[in-house]
Amino acid sequence: MDFRRIEMIFIAIFIALDIYLFISLKDNQAVSSTAITSGSQTIQILKDLKDDQITVKPLSNAKEDGYYLASRQKDQTKLATSSQQLTNQVVSFDKTQKTLISELDKPLTYRKNHALLAVKAFMKSNNNVVLADQYRYSPELSSDQQVVFVQKVPGGVMMDEHGQLVFLIEDGQINQYTQTYANKIQILREKEMTKVSAKEAVIDLYTDNEIPNNSKVSWVKLGYSALLDANSSTVYVPVWQVAIENKNSKSVVVKRINAFTGALMKNRSDVQ
Repeated sequence: MDFRRIEMIFIAIFIALDIYLFISLKDNQAVSSTAITSGSQTIQILKDLKDDQITVKPLSNAKEDGYYLASRQKDQTKLATSSQQLTNQVVSFDKTQKTLISELDKPLTYRKNHALLAVKAFMKSNNNVVLADQYRYSPELSSDQQVVFVQKVPGGVMMDEHGQLVFLIEDGQINQYTQTYANKIQILREKEMTKVSAKEAVIDLYTDNEIPNNSKVSWVKLGYSALLDANSSTVYVPVWQVAIENKNSKSVVVKRINAFTGALMKNRSDVQ
């Protein structure tokens, strides 16, 4: 039996084991059940949102589709090894968080409101940023304090800490960036339709008392987030990311709804 055949057998076994473990464990995640609403209930809930001073722009009720994805933890070395080619910066790698941290020798400067252009120009060189072509700019996650790019994966983009490139802005300059990258992403199951739409995700959050009064839903975006770790691998699913801004404090909290199951992923909330 040749080596190539042995390799393919082990890959097939790994995928089969991950599918089995995922199916066995996916229902064990500690999440809240979301409400299933009828058309008349939806109309009433939208009225209740307005009465509670919650601002929501019109959202689509269309279903999307996506995959169950996975990556093995032992494969997450590409970012560290590739970083050896970087120049004109001091680079460190956090093995626990699997995060590259770069301090630039010379800060990036830019004209007012043109930080993104400066960053994109910087990213064109492989000696400045590795794997740059694997990321896409995210206006939703970016702000006056950071320019964020998210990793492209089958069926969409990574919207959590496993695949992001973040340039930090301070005093009109960019002195450093952090980078994570999910390597060797594999598709565990065929593409399937999601259970909830963007509108339903917001309604579910409201009925679960996850959207406070006097707030604004700033944006809603579908992207992949980690669901669970199993067999030394991480499983990712499509998740509705819903940014909720407090109208008084202007603070923003990102809530996440599993787009396949409609479950609230409380353990993955994010504060900007």
